[in-house]
Amino acid sequence: MRHPLFASFAVGVVAAVLVGIAVTEMAARWVFFSLFVGIPAGLVAGVLATAVTYAVLTRRMAPSNSPE
Repeated sequence: MRHPLFASFAVGVVAAVLVGIAVTEMAARWVFFSLFVGIPAGLVAGVLATAVTYAVLTRRMAPSNSPE
């Protein structure tokens, strides 16, 4: 992949938005200001998704010593 940082950022933004909306909607039943619960949850999910995606996309395959 040519631009793993851009792809990782895009995945992180999508994850943050989706998780933020999902948590906000689920917490709306019990918490009046559920957006204040959904925003931090979305940010955490976005940062984790960005880090994991970047790590996976930039991982180098170790050369194998097998004769095959």
